[in-house]
Amino acid sequence: MIKKLTAFIIASSIAVNAYALSMHDLFMALKKQPISKVDKYMEKSAKNAEEKSESMFFPKIYSIASYEHFNSPTNLRPTTPSESSMLMKQGKPLPFSKDIKSIGVQISMPILSYSLFNMVKKAKMMHKSAKEKAFLNFLRNEAALVSLNAKLQYLENLKKALNARRNSIISTLKRIEIGVKNGRIPEIQKIKIESGINQIDIKLDQIQSTIDTVKSNIKTLTSIDIKHSVKMEQSGRINESVLFAIKPLKYVVYAQKYNISYQKGKLLPSIAVKSNIFRKFGKGYNNDEYTLRNYASIGVYMQMPIFDKTIYADTQKAESDYIKSKSELEQLKIQLKSESIALNAQLKTINNSIVIAKKELNNQYQLLKYAKVAFNAQRMLEEEYLRYEDALLNAEASLLELKADKWEVISKLAVMYGNNLEEIVK
Repeated sequence: MIKKLTAFIIASSIAVNAYALSMHDLFMALKKQPISKVDKYMEKSAKNAEEKSESMFFPKIYSIASYEHFNSPTNLRPTTPSESSMLMKQGKPLPFSKDIKSIGVQISMPILSYSLFNMVKKAKMMHKSAKEKAFLNFLRNEAALVSLNAKLQYLENLKKALNARRNSIISTLKRIEIGVKNGRIPEIQKIKIESGINQIDIKLDQIQSTIDTVKSNIKTLTSIDIKHSVKMEQSGRINESVLFAIKPLKYVVYAQKYNISYQKGKLLPSIAVKSNIFRKFGKGYNNDEYTLRNYASIGVYMQMPIFDKTIYADTQKAESDYIKSKSELEQLKIQLKSESIALNAQLKTINNSIVIAKKELNNQYQLLKYAKVAFNAQRMLEEEYLRYEDALLNAEASLLELKADKWEVISKLAVMYGNNLEEIVK
């Protein structure tokens, strides 16, 4: 008894979990998939590039250690004649040696560099572009998930409708088989009805194959092996205030504009401060005794290219890239605005068509009832009866297809205007 109760609880738990699956669960699963993580890492890479460009303004400090051998005695640091004379009189080693060891620190830092400022601005724009692109790709995956689930709903409901038609025709076939057996109905009617059932069976197999493919695609996006479609309801409206889909390219255009200034800035003077601090060791050449000297320097340096053809070539390329991307952005704006108008018009048409399709479905139900009565009373041929069955099936399929199309249009508009479908679909 306890084992049976445990098995029942486990089975019930599995069933509840299966039917408790919601679109929120699918969206959360999507966020954890590698396909979503790749975009996040692309954004992180762009952020690192921005941080790297900003770090160019910070001091660079390097520790230095060296060993040098010269073919003649060389000074550890410049020595004045008076210092050399005093050391000679005192018998101390002169700071000249063939083998010099040194340890020290090198420091450098830019003071003014117009090109660096524009390089940072360019990196900031590329980071923003990567961030918006990552979100846009996530929205596209959300839209794909909604469209796939809507298609799965359509196929499952179409399968139910086909099975309902099949059962309806089978019930008619049973009555015909009795009439054929009694000799009141010709056998050709039975063959024609069976042929209609066979056609439905072929369609059912085709639909099942498509269902398996759609489930596989959903699993690719979420890693969830769903058993059936998830219920969906629209809980919010599309906010069409900002054409979000152009943002990644828009920031790329900004970045390329700064890139032009960055390349041109290389032709302007740049100013940097540099400092070296060393302690040098060696054997004095006059008495072979070890000596050491501290040696330090600090200076401000200005650098400006007199001729560097690569800078001009890079500037021309940057200008060409900017013009190309700017033209692509303008074209994308025109394209998306046209698509938006078309999608909104399509959505309005679909909503009107759904109302008509529901009325038509109800009419076909009524007509099929009359057709069954007429066929059973031998006042209608089997071909005519089957046409009524087909008409009802077509009406059901049309309504289901319209509902799936509506979800697809909503998903496209959500991506275009940057709406998170998780806030619109529940």
